[in-house]
Amino acid sequence: MRPMITGLVVLATAVTAVAGLTACASTTDSAENSAPPASPTAQPATSQPGQEGPFTQIRLRIGASEATARLYDNATARDFASLIPVTITLHDLGGREKAGPLPRELADGAGQSSYRTGQLGYWPPTNDLAIYYRDDGFTIPDPGIVMIGEIDTGLDAITDADGNGTLTITAA
Repeated sequence: MRPMITGLVVLATAVTAVAGLTACASTTDSAENSAPPASPTAQPATSQPGQEGPFTQIRLRIGASEATARLYDNATARDFASLIPVTITLHDLGGREKAGPLPRELADGAGQSSYRTGQLGYWPPTNDLAIYYRDDGFTIPDPGIVMIGEIDTGLDAITDADGNGTLTITAA
């Protein structure tokens, strides 16, 4: 009779241990499954893909009109920020953007063939800053435009500026 009692005690101990482990695993799984999944690619809705904060705020002034913008956190945008304050002469390009030469070349960045209204871009071949005010489906040729920021308020100040205007950019 003694071996049967010992066997039952061992069996009861094993069942209790397995039940305890299962309960712990269920609690851990439930806690992990109830938490919202972390998204390493979550970004502000208005940011350029791959660009996350912090943003540098800037002010763009043409005559008496003013716009505010923020720069993306990328090497080209940081290099552009090192130029501020800067004044450039703008010209209208294709009825979609105002562009003007920067005083020097900026750090390399990944160019792209598309843009959104309100974005600021850097055109490496001529060291131009471009401010897009109308999307007409134009595809930017190689090497592409390096997006460095976007207008938050006052895009109409850029849009309404005469063909050739002086743009002063300062920290906000």
